[in-house]
Amino acid sequence: MSSNTVASGRQAETSHRLRGLVNLVVGLVLAAAVIFGLTAGAGAIWSAVTRTPGPSTSVSAAPGAAPAAVSLTMTIDPPPTGGVKGSNGVIDEAYVPGNLTMKVGTTYDVTILNYSKNGHTWTLPNLSVNAVVPVGSPSSPSVTHFTVKPTKAGTYQWFCAVPCEKWSMATNGFMRGYVVVKA
Repeated sequence: MSSNTVASGRQAETSHRLRGLVNLVVGLVLAAAVIFGLTAGAGAIWSAVTRTPGPSTSVSAAPGAAPAAVSLTMTIDPPPTGGVKGSNGVIDEAYVPGNLTMKVGTTYDVTILNYSKNGHTWTLPNLSVNAVVPVGSPSSPSVTHFTVKPTKAGTYQWFCAVPCEKWSMATNGFMRGYVVVKA
């Protein structure tokens, strides 16, 4: 066997391995895109279904009826700092407040104001919430509304399902936190 034949065989094998690696990477990227698309789509549907009436609609409870929903507001990266300084010494993206307390049987109307240039989610599987939080800006935050009515006491972790800043996503009080539901 000539040295040209051996070299040609090695080039073909290297080329085949490279194509396999490229196909693997492309497959992983496509799988991640599909998962992200499904998550975002489900969140958008959930957000649309649970959207509360806008300011032009008045809602009044009948005498003796349950009280109206409790309003909760969270912000992401409001000016002037555009985030929260973490133990890492860096100002990172964060939901404020990062932890919430709720009561079983009470309906909460949650509003999230996103001043960040990144889109996020507020995902809490235990309470069936996956709210998509669109991109905002320091001068014009996006506004996301959803309602939640806890039915069981416990401590539940929420998180942002959209990859953004690695440290923020791994740190409670930034892109993840807790909802404590009391009886």
